[in-house]
Amino acid sequence: MTDLVVKIPEKLKARMSKISWIDWSSVATKAISERMEDIEALEIRRKVAEITEIAVDDDRAVKESVCEAVVKSVEETTKSGKKLMTIEEVDELMGL
Repeated sequence: MTDLVVKIPEKLKARMSKISWIDWSSVATKAISERMEDIEALEIRRKVAEITEIAVDDDRAVKESVCEAVVKSVEETTKSGKKLMTIEEVDELMGL
């Protein structure tokens, strides 16, 4: 484990001090962990939107595992030096 210093308002600290049986470090760790999961999910969606040219306001549901697979595939392709297909090339390949 590593240390992280977090500044909080004095009034909040006073309220927290009144409840001594709570491990506030664990509360903070859990809150940060949960927020990181949310942020990472948003990052995946953002990458998928960039890669697939899906509009940001597109409200269709995209399964998270599909998003992760797309991001992983593109990252691997990019690292290998291969050229990514454009949406037009994909449409042409599919006969659309």
